[in-house]
Amino acid sequence: MSKIVKEEYPGIEDIRSDLDALRSNVVELTRHIQQNGAGHIHEITEDISDMAHKRAETLRKAGKRELKKFESQVKAHPGQSVALAFAAGMALSMLAGGRR
Repeated sequence: MSKIVKEEYPGIEDIRSDLDALRSNVVELTRHIQQNGAGHIHEITEDISDMAHKRAETLRKAGKRELKKFESQVKAHPGQSVALAFAAGMALSMLAGGRR
């Protein structure tokens, strides 16, 4: 992730850590399933479902917060935002063009 994005949108790191935590929870639940066998599958799937819903809600809220920050940043610095978008588009265009 670019330094500019990390500096201007520090909440992205929070989202990344939430995703890492979700990944760890899935690994932990998988181990739990393997250790306890198929007898507790229904309980475990409910736990997984609840955990996934909670994480999804957390990520949705974090995404909305970051989107609002992004919008206010664009409104506060429209010229800089256009220049940054243009530069990002050019970089992506060069990367995509180099693969053909």
